[in-house]
Amino acid sequence: MTQTDRIEIVSVNVARPAVLAVWPTKDVISAIAKRPVAAPTLRLSAINVEGDEQADTRPDAFGAQVHGGPDQAIYVYPFEHYPDFERELGRPVECGLLGENLTIRGATEGDVCIGDVWAWGEALVQVSAPRLPCFKLGIRLGKHAMRKWIRDEGKTGWYLRVLRTGTIPTTGSIEVVERHPAGVTVLDVHQALQSSGAGPPGLTELEPLQGKIRRMLKVLNRDLTWGFPERDD
Repeated sequence: MTQTDRIEIVSVNVARPAVLAVWPTKDVISAIAKRPVAAPTLRLSAINVEGDEQADTRPDAFGAQVHGGPDQAIYVYPFEHYPDFERELGRPVECGLLGENLTIRGATEGDVCIGDVWAWGEALVQVSAPRLPCFKLGIRLGKHAMRKWIRDEGKTGWYLRVLRTGTIPTTGSIEVVERHPAGVTVLDVHQALQSSGAGPPGLTELEPLQGKIRRMLKVLNRDLTWGFPERDD
C-alpha cells in the first residue's frame, strides 16, 4: 500500500445485544450477529458505530474490556476471506458473519500495519490490534473448531480506535492517509501471539498497539482459547 491507497467499503454492520445461545446455567448474550445497514451514513463515536453496542464490557485480565472500548471501537474484516468461510462452512454467508462492523475489500492482515491511520468520511481511525476469536464466535459460526482454523490461517481481522469522530459513509471508500513507520502488520502481531514465548521488544514497545496485546505478549504460555475448547464433540 501507499499513503494514497483507498480501501473499498463492502458493508457496514451493526447489532444490539441479544440472546446468542441458551445454556442450562444462563443465556449467552452477544451483539455478534451483526447485519448490514441500509442508511447511507452513520455517526461514529469514540467507541461505537451508530446502532451498534457490545454486550460484555467487563474488564478483562489484561486491563481492557472483554469487548468494545476505545481501542476496540470498530472491528474490520476483509471480504477476501469470505469465500474460504463459505467453503469451510458449506453454505452461503452474509457480511457481518464474523461480527465485524466494517467489511472491506482491498486489504488483508498482511497488508495493514498497526498504527496506520485511515480517513473514513469525517472520521479518522487507527489500526490498533488483531482480533482474538472468543467462544461466542464459535457459537455464531456453529463450529468451535473454526476458531482454531481462523487462528491457524491468520484470518483474524483487526480493530480500529477512533482518533476523530464524525459522520461516516456506508458505501464508497476509505483513504489510507498514514502508514506507521514501524511497518508491523496485523499478521506480524497475530503470529507473535501464537507462540508461547514473550513477544519481541519491537512489538511489546510498539505504542499504537493496543495495551492489552502488548501485555499479553509478555505472558509466557498464554492461553488463546480463553479456557473454551476449540473443538466440536
